[in-house]
Amino acid sequence: MNPSHEQTEESPSLWKLIQDRLRRKVNAYGYDSFLSQLRLLEDTGSHLVIGYPSDLCIEWVEVNYADVIRESALDVLQGARQLSFVADGAPLPLPSPAAKASASGKPETNKRKASKPTRTSNSFINSRLNENYRFDNFIVGSNNEFACAAAQAVARSSECLYSPLMIHGASGMGKTHLLHAIGNAIKAQNDSCQVLYITSEAFTNEYIEAISRSKRGDSLSSFRKKYRKVDVLLIDDVQFLAGKNKTQEEFFHTFNTLLDSGKRIVLSSDCPACEITGVEPRLASRFEAGLTVSVQAPCLETRTAILHRKRAEWKCNISDEIVSWIAEHISKNVRRLEGALMRVAMMASFSQSSPSLDSVRMLLKEELREEAARPITIDDIQRRVADEFDIRVADMTGRRRTAHVARSRQIAMYLSRKLTGRSLQDIGAAFGGRDHGTVIHAARTIEQKMVADDTIRERIARVESMLA
Repeated sequence: MNPSHEQTEESPSLWKLIQDRLRRKVNAYGYDSFLSQLRLLEDTGSHLVIGYPSDLCIEWVEVNYADVIRESALDVLQGARQLSFVADGAPLPLPSPAAKASASGKPETNKRKASKPTRTSNSFINSRLNENYRFDNFIVGSNNEFACAAAQAVARSSECLYSPLMIHGASGMGKTHLLHAIGNAIKAQNDSCQVLYITSEAFTNEYIEAISRSKRGDSLSSFRKKYRKVDVLLIDDVQFLAGKNKTQEEFFHTFNTLLDSGKRIVLSSDCPACEITGVEPRLASRFEAGLTVSVQAPCLETRTAILHRKRAEWKCNISDEIVSWIAEHISKNVRRLEGALMRVAMMASFSQSSPSLDSVRMLLKEELREEAARPITIDDIQRRVADEFDIRVADMTGRRRTAHVARSRQIAMYLSRKLTGRSLQDIGAAFGGRDHGTVIHAARTIEQKMVADDTIRERIARVESMLA
């Protein structure tokens, strides 16, 4: 008799831990619409059996979220798991002959091929790679051509070519796709190659956990061995190392060990290494030691090609007219572009027909509002800070160096760096021709003040809310 859908005592807490990681890895729409409706029925040791409501489009979940669920589960569990999805009301799957043999300690005698082979190998899961991100489905345009070529060169060569490769650009421009594509290409060539993808946030969390274990008598050696034995390290969003001095120290030594051993390192950031505030200069200089490339916002032709590729992958019933309209009206962020197509695709799947342009306009009104929002300018910031701290706007570009004026000017520089995406050189020029070193110093000073002074932090938050 098959097991029922009742969860074990430990399943709810285990699934909550996995859900907490999923929330950080996917956008709010994807989590609320799909992943929040899943529940853990059973952990067999090799599979997670996941239940879903019968009206949920589980094919969409499998195509778009299976890898991130496996990755999140690996963060929580000891050992990788495959996934089995079971609709509400359906019986749980019977254990396979292999699982029965393993449980009984007897060898399997009658081997049967699985009706649906698993797509992701443990090797890929342990590397934390998303197999959906490959070079063959990365749309190349003038905005990312050089970055893609450099990434492919790193993937092809077993030597320390361009190491480290630093890929920088605004959020949602394809940096993460390129990091995974490098790892997937390397694993396809040589599955025994030790590749590891990780975000700087996950690295920090693992380091904190390792320190906690060391205080209980364990050693940091297993943590260090994990990262220093890899052949290829892919680390995403290194800007989030800012201000984490102990983590930076650990990463600095890991970085040097890998580089000295001729290993390949690829980094991503939302800005060039020299513009990351809160990172030690010696670490920033290591980031700049190899090749630095950028990815920019895609042109209309590239955006259209991205949507056509996604439409074909998802097999969704959306007309060329709708695709062209989305490409024309959502231009600042590739992730937002794909998210818009996803929402329209779901509408099409529910109605089983191509949606009208009017219905798409209504569905994507929030995305269109974000696209139409006027960007914050340095001039806006200078005026708001001057009002908040009761100085003249002219003092922002002047040479007055009283403590109050200098501090207000530093706050405006900090906010300009945080909110505008302008280069350090541009920001310095807007503040009376000051150099990029002055801007970096201002940002670091204000970050430290915000940690130590609640009043400063609250006043800066008030300025930010007025600028939003």
